[in-house]
Amino acid sequence: MAIGAGIVAVGAATGGAYYILGPNAKAHQKKAAELMAKIKKEVQDDIKKAKEVSAPLYHKAVDIVSKNYAKQYKAHAPEIKAFANKLKKEWEKRT
Repeated sequence: MAIGAGIVAVGAATGGAYYILGPNAKAHQKKAAELMAKIKKEVQDDIKKAKEVSAPLYHKAVDIVSKNYAKQYKAHAPEIKAFANKLKKEWEKRT
């Protein structure tokens, strides 16, 4: 079972790399950058609704938004997950 999961993970990583680095790399990179900007804006909009923002609340907002986008844009799921982690680390640096 673990070997199968490892093979699937390698296949997904290879597919993701081909998508970002392949023949249409510039267009795909632009689309990915636009997607990351939309995620960041949506997280910021969600946070503005709260009266007080704590690290757990911010992390939860990032998780919810990033999971929704990862479901919609499966080709970008690894990049979305990495971007979500980056947003969380940026929050930790602010506090």
